[in-house]
Amino acid sequence: MKALMVLSSALVLTGLLGAMAPEVMAKSDKGKGGGSSQPTAPLTCASGAVTSNPLAGGASLSYSQCLDPVSGNDVTSSISADLTAFLDRTLGDWVFDGKYEDGRNSSGPNDLGFSWVQTGKGSGTWSLAQAVTTPFVISLKAGNGYAAYYVDGNTSTSSGTWATFDQKDLSHASIFVARGAILPEEPNTTVPEPASAAALVLVGLSAAGLRRKKQA
Repeated sequence: MKALMVLSSALVLTGLLGAMAPEVMAKSDKGKGGGSSQPTAPLTCASGAVTSNPLAGGASLSYSQCLDPVSGNDVTSSISADLTAFLDRTLGDWVFDGKYEDGRNSSGPNDLGFSWVQTGKGSGTWSLAQAVTTPFVISLKAGNGYAAYYVDGNTSTSSGTWATFDQKDLSHASIFVARGAILPEEPNTTVPEPASAAALVLVGLSAAGLRRKKQA
């Protein structure tokens, strides 16, 4: 009888452990990372962004095409093959017009005054001293690679925002514009210098004096 009671108790204990097992296993799995063992999705250019602010106002315009992260450097003494192919495909006839790094601008033929400021981890703003019409491409170099963003809008712009594809600090950024995309400068109204104005007054008085003599 005593042996039967011991066997019965053992069976009850085994049943309880069996019922608890799934919950214990679930807690154990959560303790091992809670699903963090899932493979991380590969970084793409869509993990970052470039936008532009229209001079006429309104909502900012985002990029419409981008080049997925490429390892290495985008702009050195030459422009990388991957970036060149992207520029040919998006801008067509394009011009390199500035690389801003460590507070220095390596300007292109148009000298647009391209620069950027980092305002957060892997994000910030960019600006131009001279407005351009779209389209344009901005390349962002961060970490061990770079990504490029093509913006194709219908208004002129001179500023916008950026975010790196890997949320790392920006090393440098470069801008490329479609040839002929620069806005013409407003024509200057020429004002005669004081000496020129005085000469014009004297000529006018002399002409008036000659008319009076002929009338006399």
